[in-house]
Amino acid sequence: MPSDVRLQFIDWAKQHGHNPASGAAAFVALQSEVDLDLATRALQLEPGADPRDALREHLAALARQVDVAVQFPPVYTYTAANGLDYRYSLMLVIAEDCVEWTGRVWHDLDYQGMLTGRGQGPRANYTQLARMALEHELDQERPRYVQA
Repeated sequence: MPSDVRLQFIDWAKQHGHNPASGAAAFVALQSEVDLDLATRALQLEPGADPRDALREHLAALARQVDVAVQFPPVYTYTAANGLDYRYSLMLVIAEDCVEWTGRVWHDLDYQGMLTGRGQGPRANYTQLARMALEHELDQERPRYVQA
């Protein structure tokens, strides 16, 4: 596979709040027939194989490559009370007695903004604490996104 398609996919996935496993299908769906042909030339496809399926599987497999996987934070999915499906990544800053978090939120391919907060509790639960607070905010009619 041409490395430029691999790099394009990695950049696209980061920009749209995906990791390789979650973003491969959406990225491939956006490819024109010409782009698809260029991207799959280096893949050794079986006769009659669907090039979209082959490219999707190839890109999703990048998640198993350590040098690629470490570039992506975990991406969580959440369906809000209003039925909207969100994806978000979460960054935690752990202090001695509290945690601060920043969540970057996407709906479909649209970046919604950042949600931030802080809390206290047992350290083992900091990720869960941050996720609960962020998901509670997403349930609001107008989540309070902060400017980047």
